[in-house]
Amino acid sequence: MHIWRRKVVLCCCVLLALAYALFAATRTSVEAPSLRERVYSDVFDALLQYRPVRPPKDREAAVRQAGCEVPGVGVNRGDAVDRVLYENLDRCYRPTKAQFEGLQAPHSAFVAKLRTAFAYGADSPVFDQLFPRERGFVTVGGGRFSLLAYSMLRALRARGSRLPAEVVIPPQDAAGEEHFCNEVLPGLNARCVFFEDVLPRTLVGTWDFQRYQIKAVALLLSSFKKIVFIDADDFPIQNLDPLFDSEVLHDHGLVLWPDLWRRATAPVFYRLANIHVDMRRRVRNMGDDLSPPSRYTAPDQDPEQLQKSAPFHDFAGAIPDPTTESGQMVIDKVRHFQTLLLALYYNVYGSEWYYSLFSQGTAGEGDKETFATAAHVLGHPFYQVKNKLAFDGYFHPTEGGFRGVALYQHDCTEDYLLYRQARQIIKENPDSFSAYKPDYDSELDFYKSLMAPEGHPEIAVMFAHASFHKFDPWQLYHENVYLDNDGSHFRSFHNIKRIGNFDIELFVFEGLQKAVCSENPIRFKYLEEKFLHADWPNVCRYVEDRVKYLQETHDAALGLV
Repeated sequence: MHIWRRKVVLCCCVLLALAYALFAATRTSVEAPSLRERVYSDVFDALLQYRPVRPPKDREAAVRQAGCEVPGVGVNRGDAVDRVLYENLDRCYRPTKAQFEGLQAPHSAFVAKLRTAFAYGADSPVFDQLFPRERGFVTVGGGRFSLLAYSMLRALRARGSRLPAEVVIPPQDAAGEEHFCNEVLPGLNARCVFFEDVLPRTLVGTWDFQRYQIKAVALLLSSFKKIVFIDADDFPIQNLDPLFDSEVLHDHGLVLWPDLWRRATAPVFYRLANIHVDMRRRVRNMGDDLSPPSRYTAPDQDPEQLQKSAPFHDFAGAIPDPTTESGQMVIDKVRHFQTLLLALYYNVYGSEWYYSLFSQGTAGEGDKETFATAAHVLGHPFYQVKNKLAFDGYFHPTEGGFRGVALYQHDCTEDYLLYRQARQIIKENPDSFSAYKPDYDSELDFYKSLMAPEGHPEIAVMFAHASFHKFDPWQLYHENVYLDNDGSHFRSFHNIKRIGNFDIELFVFEGLQKAVCSENPIRFKYLEEKFLHADWPNVCRYVEDRVKYLQETHDAALGLV
């Protein structure tokens, strides 16, 4: 009997040991970080490891010559190109030797890390773990931007796009968006993506993502391999689904759109990035990188004189003009994974160093230059739409002066088709395009001829970036926007024909009236307290009056009466 008991006890001990081992193995497998988490942990470890030197408290004063400023230069005829010559761009941004070395060494090390530790092949299983879905649209929400994203996504669906969408919500806005994420977005074939759903929780808890950094992270965290990123205040004008199969995306993997300004990147950036800019070799004239340089460069041009007369970013090795407007981007994230990681680096340390290095205080300083710059530094191809953006806006009826309300960005597929046709025309007529043309003008000889051939219809608009003012009823009401001095409404969009007769204002305000001024409003976190404010009935009255006015003037705005 005693022996039997010992055997029972022994068996129980063995079973308990086996059970514990099984439990431990299961627990280990559950708690072990996934491949995705390990990759992102490595990325953020590298960001910290290769942090640039900390800037002085008064960084601008420390690296700029006293009182030195680089004025912005537009891309239109008559804009003063002398401001974008090497001498002018290089005179202001002057880091000390220690600062330069404190930027160059970590930048070089981070780029080297990208080329080794994150050089995955296109068929690597890593990408199926990072980006399990094939294609879709991405925007950033949270707070006010969820309200804006709602209107943008409605427009996306109204214009015919059917592919899924994701709204990336940063950690500081994660709480309180349950109704928007769970009840509203599914009806728009969209869903919320929270940082903590993708990144290791330790990263979410220790990193403070702000402003432009959020977009750079969102591009990585979205679950799609190919994306069309759209700012929450940017309105699609066409069905965008065909973009994913377009030749321009196939050929380059990254499609960007132009801004209003010529590039002001400080030459010292190229030196710290170990990029040689050959100022003896001009390879473009603003956006014209197709015409042979002999077409606009005098045959007896002295190299030293060339440096003093040609814009710095027309030289071989520099990033082409004009600057980038990053409200919309098309990205193959598999091909441009390293580009996105380097852009993230520039954004993480953007407010400290890189935004100023890329823009030198000119208009729109922020994340917009980080994507083209990252691709350029890594030698990865990208295409920036050649056709210049257009405006819409109004002259204030009593205060005067033009007020821009939207940037119209053109169809990248049409633009690329015209670009390839222009390249073929030049190839077939080498003599006429190689001959020196003393009065060469890129506006007339490239944009309005090669990129706008006779008989070709005006290139279509693809996006209307309505960044000022944003369609936020609370703000619009309190700032008396689109109201004359007597309180009467007026229209802000006046070039509706350019956007396929899409009455954006009426579309958005009708949607907002139903979304936030109905009996069962969408419970946007941003408006939660405002719904209870004494002014909210006045806000809804403003929206109601504006809808009525826009409906009454709709036919006239479309030229039907």
